[in-house]
Amino acid sequence: MRLIAHRGFAATAPENTIAAVQSAAIHADAVEFDVRRCGSGELVVFHDETTDRVTGVEGSVADTPLEDLRSLSVLDSGERIPTLEEMLAAVPDHLEINLEMKAEGIAADVLEGLEGVENRVVVTSFLLPELRAIRELDREQPTGLLVSRRLETPVTTAIELDCDVIGANYWRCLTTRLVERAKRVDLEIHAWAIERWTTARLLGLCGVDCISADRPIQLEGY
Repeated sequence: MRLIAHRGFAATAPENTIAAVQSAAIHADAVEFDVRRCGSGELVVFHDETTDRVTGVEGSVADTPLEDLRSLSVLDSGERIPTLEEMLAAVPDHLEINLEMKAEGIAADVLEGLEGVENRVVVTSFLLPELRAIRELDREQPTGLLVSRRLETPVTTAIELDCDVIGANYWRCLTTRLVERAKRVDLEIHAWAIERWTTARLLGLCGVDCISADRPIQLEGY
């Protein structure tokens, strides 16, 4: 079982920043970060639709140009909001990347940004149209369906979208037949958001391939 640093271990570092990702590399097998488009058209690494929570400054990411976003500090850390290009360049070579698409209409630009990246990258999303667009544009790019609470047929949907990975809340992995059904069709399974070693151990015994956490968790021997 592998450990994914969710937003670069968001509980121990300023989330979705280059500093967070680079520090997470010491403990994690993979790093997860979020991508959306800003007001001047570039793809930036940022989770929320608005800048309020993370920067303390009100505004919509989709309406704010990159120049203005660069002036903001992430969680008062002094770290800045990176572009996708900057983040990809900063990720250590040995780390797998889980790139979550947070907005519609960015699939083609995400694929363009991944050209030349040697890390294994799994492009994930809750947004079915974006996953469909990735697959239509690139038959080889690994993709992952993130399962919302409202999605009743996650494995069937992942198969229809030709995904390689399915990601779900850890409780759904433990209390439903999701893992069993996903394994049956060779889908890699990611579970979030894990806080305790004991939960990680249970997920490993169930067959989960990766767990996502906001802080380092010791997985040796599960």
